[in-house]
Amino acid sequence: MKKSLILIILILLSISFNYGFKNQTTKIYIEPQNMTVISGEIKSFDIFISNVSDLYGVAFDISIPLSQIKVLDSYINHSKDNEKNILTKDNKDIVLLKSIKENENKIIIGISRIGQVSGISGSGLILSVQFTGSNVGVFDISLQNIYLFDSKMKQISVDSSSANSKITVVPQDTLPPSIKLTKTPPPETNQTLSVEFQWEGSDDKTLPENLLYSYKLDDGIWSDWKKTNKYLTPNLKEGDHIFSIKAKDEAGNESQTLIYTFKVDITPPSLEILSPLSGTEVLEKIIEIKGKTEPNISVKVKDTLVTTDEQTGEFKISYTLNEGTNDILVTAIDKAGNETSKKITILYKRRTIIRLQIGNLMAVINDKTVILELAPFIESGRTLVPLRFVAETFGANVGWEDKEQKITITLEDKNIVLWVGKKEALVNDERYYLEVPPKVIEIPEIGGGRTVVPLRFVSEALGAQVDWDPDLQIITITYPKY
Repeated sequence: MKKSLILIILILLSISFNYGFKNQTTKIYIEPQNMTVISGEIKSFDIFISNVSDLYGVAFDISIPLSQIKVLDSYINHSKDNEKNILTKDNKDIVLLKSIKENENKIIIGISRIGQVSGISGSGLILSVQFTGSNVGVFDISLQNIYLFDSKMKQISVDSSSANSKITVVPQDTLPPSIKLTKTPPPETNQTLSVEFQWEGSDDKTLPENLLYSYKLDDGIWSDWKKTNKYLTPNLKEGDHIFSIKAKDEAGNESQTLIYTFKVDITPPSLEILSPLSGTEVLEKIIEIKGKTEPNISVKVKDTLVTTDEQTGEFKISYTLNEGTNDILVTAIDKAGNETSKKITILYKRRTIIRLQIGNLMAVINDKTVILELAPFIESGRTLVPLRFVAETFGANVGWEDKEQKITITLEDKNIVLWVGKKEALVNDERYYLEVPPKVIEIPEIGGGRTVVPLRFVSEALGAQVDWDPDLQIITITYPKY
């Protein structure tokens, strides 16, 4: 029972296999079925057979407009690769007969195995036909009068519905493609690692995605032609570099070589501040900063861009100071982005200007009005003013020793000693004599007195300038003096 069941299964499988194989349709077809070729370019189309059994020979006509599509006898060949050629895949010999009928626009083909050999089964290549497109246009190719024979010389039925092809011949492309760079490093850079180039090409016949490119860096070798639109360089050395690139279209036309030059510079530019020197103390709010760098270098003073001389690299700029200490950063920047910075510190001391008028309790300090406890007055041809008001306005320290009635005034490197009622005075231990001595003026309103001193002597001893307007009786004291 078991053996009978196995036998039945094998018989059914055999029937199924044979039935399926015999019902596979033998086809003959051309590949490719659509072709675009350039006028004058050599191309080929292939003729295949599939699902054939016991094939011994084949005959057919190739209908082709031979006045438009040029085919030479030597261009018609079966494949020398026996694995591809169905009739020789068992390494048996064949004979190929061919006749080109130009006046009839057809090629007559006959191919057969030789001798007392069996037919061949399977699928594979029958024939390859090379051609050139002579004229521009769209042309149809088809197989006609198709006969397939088995080893018993019986005709094999065949499906020829795909035994045709369409060839489009386009004008020969003689114009080279064009190319432009879309991404480059700057002409001068301090980047020594990889830099990237990107480009795009165009052509009148070849699509941009089908263009090929070759490139090189400096004196290196040209790269293989490839479809790419970018290149990342290796790490770069300091100095001048040249990137070269060219494009090629499908017709083999090459563009002119596009060259891009750039420089790798990692050396910071020189920078010298000529004036003022760092640590300088100035009395003017606006100063002029002068310096020198290399030609064609940008200079910034803080955030302000300064024009430099194209030949000498010298520069200057007016700079407004704030009262007190000013830290000023000067930066030189070359085209590659390298920077050199120097800082100078400038101390700006604002001048103090006091305006007083004889007999007037109002005084003006740098355009600000204040009220005095005692108005200036004239005695023996000399103007006397409240000591502490004048001295402390200039920033001096005033000391008083009651026993000796001694007044000490200290301002920076100046030390002045006066005595109430005495015409003797000391300035840095140097003795002077006054025409009018200091005195104390009692002011009932404040319940005490105020010391007054000769204005010109004290002011000039402290380094101030005193100006007198006799018409308006106005005294102007400027510290430090001009």
